[in-house]
Amino acid sequence: MSLEEILSIGRSVDPIIREYLVRGASDPFKPILLHQFMAGGKRVRAALAILSCEASGGSRSTGLNGAAVVELIHNYSLLVDDIIDKGEVRRGLPTTRRLYSDAMALLAAMSYRESLDELAEVCRNPREVRRLINSTIRDLIEGERLDILMEQAGRGGYLEEKRLREVGIGDYMNMIGKKTGALIRMSCEIGCVEAGAPMDLRMALSSYGWNIGLAFQVVDDFLDIYGMETGKARGKDIMEHKLGNIAVLYALEALPEEFKGRLLSILRMEEVSQEGLAEAFKLIDMTDARDRCRSLAFQLVEEG
Repeated sequence: MSLEEILSIGRSVDPIIREYLVRGASDPFKPILLHQFMAGGKRVRAALAILSCEASGGSRSTGLNGAAVVELIHNYSLLVDDIIDKGEVRRGLPTTRRLYSDAMALLAAMSYRESLDELAEVCRNPREVRRLINSTIRDLIEGERLDILMEQAGRGGYLEEKRLREVGIGDYMNMIGKKTGALIRMSCEIGCVEAGAPMDLRMALSSYGWNIGLAFQVVDDFLDIYGMETGKARGKDIMEHKLGNIAVLYALEALPEEFKGRLLSILRMEEVSQEGLAEAFKLIDMTDARDRCRSLAFQLVEEG
C-alpha cells in the first residue's frame, strides 16, 4: 500500500467530522468551527485507526467513527496550542485565532470537545471510547504543560518561577509520550475497540502506536534542527526557547561546559536573533546529536 493510499484512507473521515463540527451551530459560527479542520492535514492518525480496525478483524467502515474521534482530538489540540502559543500561521494559512480572535478560537475549541462526545455516542463501544478520549486528552494537557515549562524564556510570572532549567532525556521522553505518543497510541487502540478485538491484540497495537508516536516526535525534532526543505521554518524550537527538543538535549550532553553554557544562553535570550540561531546550529553541529537522533528514531520503530 502506497503512502498516498494510506492518506486517502485517512481522509475518508472528513465528511463525518464536518457534519459533527457544525451540528447545531449558528450559520455565522460554522466557518469558525470549520477553519482549523479544513485547513488541511495528512489525517495520519485517522488512517492508523482505520487500518488498526481492519487488522483486528473489523471492516474499514466499522473504523470510521473511531478514526474521526482521534482526528478531531488532534485538531482540537491544535486549536488550543495556537491560543497558548499565539500562533499566526498553521498549514500555510492564518490560524483560527488570528483570523477570528482568541475568544472565537477558544469557543471553537469548546465546541470541538462537545462534538467529540457526540461522536463517541455513535461508536460501537461508546463507554470505552469516552474513557479513551478522557485519558488521552488528560495526557495531551500534561504533555503541553511540561513542554511549556521546558521553555527557557518568555511567558513571565508563574511560568518564570516554575520553569524547568534542567531537563534530562527521561524528562523529554515523558513529555513527548504524553504530548504526541498518547494520541497515536489511541489511534491504534481505538481501531481495536471498534473491531471488538481481544485484549492481547489491543495491547499489542497500543504498544506499537506508543513507540511510533515517540519516533514521530523525535523525527519532528530532528527536522526542526536539521531539515532544509520541510515547509516549516528551521530552528523554530530554538526561536521559541524550547529545551524539549531531543537534538538540543543530545548536544547539551556532548558539549564542553563553555559551549554548553553558550547554547543555553541563546535559548534563554528574550528574543533569539538570526545570528543567535545560526550560532546555535553551529554549536549543535559540533556534536553527534544528528546521529543519535536517527538512532533513537530507528530504535523506537524497531521496538514498536
